[in-house]
Amino acid sequence: MTMRKVTAGRGAAWINESISSLKNIGMPFWSQALIIGFLGSVPYLSMLQGVLVLFFYGSLVLCLNNSNGKNNAFSGFKNGNFIRLLPILILNMVAAVIVIAALWSELKLAVEVSMQGQQLSNDQAVAMVLAILKHILWMIPMLILLSWVSQLAVPLATIGEQPGVASLKIATQAVFSNLPAMIVNLICLFLALVVISIICIIPIALISATLASNQMLMQIIIIPFTTVMTAILIALLSANMLFAYRDIFGETEAGITKDSEFLM
Repeated sequence: MTMRKVTAGRGAAWINESISSLKNIGMPFWSQALIIGFLGSVPYLSMLQGVLVLFFYGSLVLCLNNSNGKNNAFSGFKNGNFIRLLPILILNMVAAVIVIAALWSELKLAVEVSMQGQQLSNDQAVAMVLAILKHILWMIPMLILLSWVSQLAVPLATIGEQPGVASLKIATQAVFSNLPAMIVNLICLFLALVVISIICIIPIALISATLASNQMLMQIIIIPFTTVMTAILIALLSANMLFAYRDIFGETEAGITKDSEFLM
């Protein structure tokens, strides 16, 4: 598969194109995003949605790429997409296990002390935080790289119909060939997600404060708000995947940029 080396500024363009596309995509797409958002807002179902979120990203990428109505919130599980996305999920799960295993030795004492109804001493707490910070120095780069690879591997597996392992290999090559664009995109995406989260969390916080004495009623009332917030966040991440994929691996709606370089 031919891949393109794009300029750093294209990383910011992916966010702009994503927002523009989502503003004009219409309710058929948003109805599917809201289904996924609802699954991520209901207790217990949210845990399952969190584990399978890559398949839902794949679904929305397909919905955005082809708005003919043939794709829906569960397209990532059908037509061979599940098998192709499974290696990407497994890689993410392995990374999660590595992170948990690395941190467990530092967190074990805190958990044991908490279960006994006690608290860590100041010296123990400081030692634990310093140990965790040492792990974070290698965890953050690893997790960022994994998110970049997944960002490109999901559309490669769904739209491009590449086998899962091949998708990971191609995506990794594309990430290292386009590091400046990936870094700019990460910064812009982070800022966009922070702004959206703050706007959406305000009504949730107000409802939670008002109904703090009635936890069950509070949880029921905030479900529509968390559904919308989750739907918007997942939709933006999915659109970002799509426009990065289109730019690096194929024609974009705006055409090929002048300073793009073709790589094999």
